[in-house]
Amino acid sequence: MVMRLISRKSKVLILTRKKEIDRDRILDAAERVILESGGRNFTLDAVAESAGISKGGLVYSFATKDGLVRAALEREVTRFQEAVRQRLGGRPLEPFEMVLAHIDEALDEDDAATRKAAFLVTALVHAPDMMEPARLYYRALLDPLLSKSGAAHDVRHALLAVEGIFLLRGLGFVEVSAAEHKSVLLHARDIVTGVLAGRRAPRRRTSGLGRKPPLRGA
Repeated sequence: MVMRLISRKSKVLILTRKKEIDRDRILDAAERVILESGGRNFTLDAVAESAGISKGGLVYSFATKDGLVRAALEREVTRFQEAVRQRLGGRPLEPFEMVLAHIDEALDEDDAATRKAAFLVTALVHAPDMMEPARLYYRALLDPLLSKSGAAHDVRHALLAVEGIFLLRGLGFVEVSAAEHKSVLLHARDIVTGVLAGRRAPRRRTSGLGRKPPLRGA
């Protein structure tokens, strides 16, 4: 009896492990299909073929195409967030520095990775509930910058420009070269670094030393 229970537990563990491996394998295949076709050939059949599994096996893990896209988007957002945190070196998250780390990481991404991320975000436009991972990340970046003027206003607008061109390319509304995309990011980066430099610069103390004495009779 004991041996049977052990045997059953072992089988469950093996099946669970296999399912986890298959999930990552499918997500890797989904990313390959996106990179190879720009998303134009993103179908369950294409992903299953790239993963080397049957379509039935794929559907067992991801019943719908939207479910597969959401899982890939969650993984991509997690990967990007972790890369941004590493740039901050574990320091407390200050809003302006967070935006700068976000832009720096975007600058280091190659064009193919940028297009892949854009496809994942825009592929779920028709299903707003599934875009929650990306929505939460953007809220964390943008909400602390709500201001009608001043430094936060400038940094918010710089970030909106960065993400605006990212989404415009992803939706295919405009043809933007990799060089122009990078130029926009660099311009936004200059704005944020300028704001940070201004905040870090020591303020001059006002004192009476060095002032000319008032004229007599004044």
